[in-house]
Amino acid sequence: MRSDPNDPNRREFITTVAAAAAPYVITSSALGAADRAPANDRITMGMIGVGGRGSQVHELFLKDSRIQCLAVCDVDTQRCGQAKARVDSKHGNRDCIEYGDFRRLLDRADVDVAVIATPDHWHVPIAVRACRQGKDVYCEKPLSLTIREARAAVTVARRYERVFQVGTQNRSNPAARVACDFVRNGRLGELRFVEVGTWHASRPCGFPAQPVPTHLDWDMFLGPAPWRPYNAALHRPKGWIPFRDFSGGGTTDVGAHLFDLAQLGLGTEDTYPVEVVPLDPRKNGGRRVEFRYADGRVMYRRTPGNDVKFVGELGTIDMVTCAWVTVSYTQQELVLESRGLDKIHGYFNHNHAANFLDCVRTRRKPVADVELGCRAAVICHMGNIAQWLGRPLKWDPAKEEFVGDEEANLWLDRAKREPWTI
Repeated sequence: MRSDPNDPNRREFITTVAAAAAPYVITSSALGAADRAPANDRITMGMIGVGGRGSQVHELFLKDSRIQCLAVCDVDTQRCGQAKARVDSKHGNRDCIEYGDFRRLLDRADVDVAVIATPDHWHVPIAVRACRQGKDVYCEKPLSLTIREARAAVTVARRYERVFQVGTQNRSNPAARVACDFVRNGRLGELRFVEVGTWHASRPCGFPAQPVPTHLDWDMFLGPAPWRPYNAALHRPKGWIPFRDFSGGGTTDVGAHLFDLAQLGLGTEDTYPVEVVPLDPRKNGGRRVEFRYADGRVMYRRTPGNDVKFVGELGTIDMVTCAWVTVSYTQQELVLESRGLDKIHGYFNHNHAANFLDCVRTRRKPVADVELGCRAAVICHMGNIAQWLGRPLKWDPAKEEFVGDEEANLWLDRAKREPWTI
């Protein structure tokens, strides 16, 4: 159910979202950061992966005056050169060094944080190495290519006491946070179901071979993924997302944001569904997967889509990724009494990158800590595996494995090409 954008009840809700969120925003200055850090007191950064989304993330960090970017890394020398030019322009010098191999960047003792925005199959291998070498980590979503990788990232981050933020930026969006807390605080009454709209799961890849451009290290692009010949379609920004060797597809790409918000609204961030059931979308309104929680609550994944919808006895809240919120209530009184929230669960910051840098200073857990990124990624992978196998699967939340299904558990991880084992 979507409401008319001009509906006065909806306008009042959006006003409430803005007003309720404001007191809970934690800014850099509130944590004691200066407006501009002295040059010798800045956080030094190495940026790994600077094409497509990576260039956007790079720009976000360069806007923060506390950052000094010492190095950029990409398998494409053209993109790497463009990133260096951005840094040189920002810092007014030519000190930034280009690398084609992330290991050389991470070997630098003068780099404090590693910002990772590579294709998904590289996220955890790079992040784990960064943690082991004493770097704090900001890693774009989804956290991992597999379930076992996601847990490995948490384990290593904790072992080496690293600050580790995942790029699920909707956790830093006040509208999304307040909308989730509307649900979590019972303002929709009894929750009937949650529906997450994503694009499709990934599939096998079979492109013909093409000549490798001279500016690209194709073997390094593949890294831990199985060897396959170069094709330009895979090297375009987001061109690799539909293919299983590199990604979980739309399920993990947009789904990492949306299942994370679903967990936040449900209050199930410390657990998982206990069963996942593939559905025929032709008979179920586009729904492809049903997730069942131990307490009886139900969540669906449908395609296509780009939103998370909470449907309760008193109305519906529907959030599009980037947190455009629409609302439809069956009782006007609920809207009128919604001028404050009983409780905001956790804390958030309107600037996701700034929150990470704040936490590098304070050693607090960031708003999208690696554990939360792990759980969102695992739910995405659970749905994909059930869909690929075409049968219901039971899940053990404590062991993070499927119950009594050896074939399904083979999908918990993937073999990696040497030398990229974790």
